[in-house]
Amino acid sequence: MNYSLETRHIRLHPLTDNNAAVLFEWRNDQQFLQNCSSRKSAANCSEFVKELKRDFERDRHLQFMIERKSDSKLIGTIYSYNYKRADGYAFITTFIVNGFRKRGYGAEADALFLMHLFKKFKLFKIYMEMYEYNQDAISAALRGGFAEEGRFKKQRLFNGARYDVVRYTMFRNSIPKISEFLNKLG
Repeated sequence: MNYSLETRHIRLHPLTDNNAAVLFEWRNDQQFLQNCSSRKSAANCSEFVKELKRDFERDRHLQFMIERKSDSKLIGTIYSYNYKRADGYAFITTFIVNGFRKRGYGAEADALFLMHLFKKFKLFKIYMEMYEYNQDAISAALRGGFAEEGRFKKQRLFNGARYDVVRYTMFRNSIPKISEFLNKLG
């Protein structure tokens, strides 16, 4: 895959081997472990390489790096997984590094990636799962048009307490709204 997706502010480009070092750093970031992974502890470099390979063999579908266009700085990653062609759905996860959150980059990346997945793979719906304590991400998803579809009670054990995993969905009929948002971004 040798294409990128972009708005005026960000560019999504496919994951390459050159991104391994930064992905390794982010994989061990406390915010990533807390909000974007079922894994609970840091990995060393060789564990990370095996883990990423296993993820792609098992269920990782596509992964892009999120780059801020103004300075070509990598500010996050977004990926799809558990893609089910026959049923027309996939899941996505977005990670934005500290210092770039709450600036709209995640919303742009999500909209761009959603549009790409809906158009290229003809999906019926796309899911995001979030831990109930990640209120910033939940608020952003709801503002972006995701709707709660289900809740897995007390599924996440974090810092000695149990939290719900909440599943949100965006349906294909949201394409006009996503397109309108992207058109405003240029």
